[in-house]
Amino acid sequence: MVDSATLTEAIATTMITSGSATLLATIIGVPLGALCARRTARWLTGLRTVIIALYGLPPVVVGVFVYSLLSRSGPLGDLDLLFTVEAMVMAQTVLILPLVWGGSWSAFSQVEEDVGDVLETMGVGTRQRFLLEVSLARSGVYHAVVLAFGRAIAEVGAVIMVGGNIAGKTRVMTTSIVLETSKGNLDEATVLGVLLLLFSLTLIALASFLRDWRPTPTATITGADAPLYPSYDGAQHRTITVQRHGAKILDEVEVVLKPGTILAVVGESGAGKSTLLRALAGLEHLQQTTGPFQTVYVPQRAKPLKVTVAQEIGLAASCFASLTPVGSYFLRRFDLEHLQDAPTLQLSGGELQRVVLARQLGLHPQLLLLDEGMANLGYAHTKSVEKELRILAACGACVVMVTHNVLQAKRMADEMLILHKGRRLSSDDPLAVELLTQG
Repeated sequence: MVDSATLTEAIATTMITSGSATLLATIIGVPLGALCARRTARWLTGLRTVIIALYGLPPVVVGVFVYSLLSRSGPLGDLDLLFTVEAMVMAQTVLILPLVWGGSWSAFSQVEEDVGDVLETMGVGTRQRFLLEVSLARSGVYHAVVLAFGRAIAEVGAVIMVGGNIAGKTRVMTTSIVLETSKGNLDEATVLGVLLLLFSLTLIALASFLRDWRPTPTATITGADAPLYPSYDGAQHRTITVQRHGAKILDEVEVVLKPGTILAVVGESGAGKSTLLRALAGLEHLQQTTGPFQTVYVPQRAKPLKVTVAQEIGLAASCFASLTPVGSYFLRRFDLEHLQDAPTLQLSGGELQRVVLARQLGLHPQLLLLDEGMANLGYAHTKSVEKELRILAACGACVVMVTHNVLQAKRMADEMLILHKGRRLSSDDPLAVELLTQG
């Protein structure tokens, strides 16, 4: 029969070793994953390949590496850590770090793909952005950490090499199983194996519960008065050229931005409309100040950043103390009062589009870049958004809106910019005339 005192010591050492290694790998790997996901350098492709290859890193190789570091002749020999719990934690951290790093990298890459442009142009600080990214990537990060913990708690080779399997000091459950098996005590080894499995499943189930359990977030909505948008004071005449892979997506497109005006950008699909807005937002290697009271970009695909509608609409004011809250105003303006506590992931396309637009307008833009911002809206909601855009322009701000609805462009715009294959057409060009006539 397995001695209860020995078992208790093995469980405690297992928890300390694997738990500490998982915590260290998470503290190191998650920020590295977030940092790498934001970068586009070519060498990162090679690095990612290496990280993924290290998912299958043999434990004995890690054991040899850490042993060589901590041995008397090694660079860390003076620390006298060999055959200690600290050495085992170091070995397991090295072993599972690629899993946390690579899994987090994938999770944050998806976040970057979904909302990277919004986060880049909101003007939030590094810490605020990281916290937003973590909340959005939490599911992928959770799976990476759980996989890493599973590998750490089941590891044998490295911990034996650097820990020595010393009773009452460095013996963990896996090394106890190996020891009992080598003695021919299969019953004891089986009991230990079942206990290890139950122990691991219990911890992972607890982690899963904590991940899924969150008290219903509440956000106090304030700001019933209409926002006072600033007047546009940026560059008025711009000539924009965008190249990708040697091909010109936009070819010297002249854009005139004036305070108090609405500029509608129309054209066929693939004409470069969205690229033009990205360029004006500073996302195509052009310099542009974005964030509160500056340029605000609303991409075509509406993606939430917070859990509830109230949190989403109040995000700008919660991030920037200089902004006046306008949450109540937009709940009323865009017919969202009945959805105040609704989860953003359960909204319809049109509801989410209105919520995201309200979130971005809460930044009080002087230049609003709106990409198909009313594509999923019905008549009444389209009218309410159009009314807000007119208020924005009346305050002196400038609005640039991409739309496929030529009738809307004619109704709303002070000027229209017609694109065709990356070039601006004059209003009397036959293609432009045909496009406007069809509308």
